[in-house]
Amino acid sequence: MSRNHLINHPGRQERERSQVVRGQATRVEVQLQAGTILMDAVATAMDDLGCDSALLMLDGLKMGPYNFVKPTMNSPDGKLVAWYSETFHGQSATLEHAMASVGRKDGEWFLHCHAVWDSETDNPKSGHLLPFEVTVEQESTIICYAFKGGEFDVTYSEETFFSTFRAKPKTGSIEINNAALITLSPHEDLGKALPQIANALEFKDCRVLGLGSLIGADFESGPSMEAAASEVLLLPSATPTHLPLHCIGSDWKQYRGLIVPGTVPVCITFELLLIDISV
Repeated sequence: MSRNHLINHPGRQERERSQVVRGQATRVEVQLQAGTILMDAVATAMDDLGCDSALLMLDGLKMGPYNFVKPTMNSPDGKLVAWYSETFHGQSATLEHAMASVGRKDGEWFLHCHAVWDSETDNPKSGHLLPFEVTVEQESTIICYAFKGGEFDVTYSEETFFSTFRAKPKTGSIEINNAALITLSPHEDLGKALPQIANALEFKDCRVLGLGSLIGADFESGPSMEAAASEVLLLPSATPTHLPLHCIGSDWKQYRGLIVPGTVPVCITFELLLIDISV
């Protein structure tokens, strides 16, 4: 069931409910050097690649020390429907699954990262990694899907009062259109919107990478997430019609499974890369 009614944003609803920018994606392996700050290491890699934006798969990255936050309800000033917890600190960990979108904030490189780690312990952790407060502990190789033709740009929303990534086109011609950068607005259903967008783009065989927030979720098996705010990342093998994800709710419980379309409305935003399966 949809839990859209649980969230009412403070501003007027924006007319455009999704942003879709076609372009070219290339899969590359990127080395992150030990001792570097995650944001600095990624910014250097982006400059070297010469791309406009990217989605990163940080699975296996060894980090430490690191700081992260979890989702909560209501901002300190009472104006926003969701916010962040106090900052948590960790000394050392290896990421099991992690997804980061990379774009621009005030013209400079910026990234947004959700992750899960320590899953094999009695205290599994998940949340929003703070990119300027995460150190790469050991040299690590990550997978980067570099995108040309559009970028994620931090933009203020008159609907949510948050400043978040929004997919925007870049000038210049692109010879190969094998991917699309996407952002979804609040209350758009992730499980319904993605197949519609893929069909409109005539992407018949594609995968999807992304992260964002949801207003609850039902899964094909296991308990539902009833929390009205969450931090979410898609898991490997995701396609527009097959969306396994991991999430931590504002109740700080963690959930994982294959979502049921029609039960996963976006809370604040969702950032995605739809990409041809051959890439």
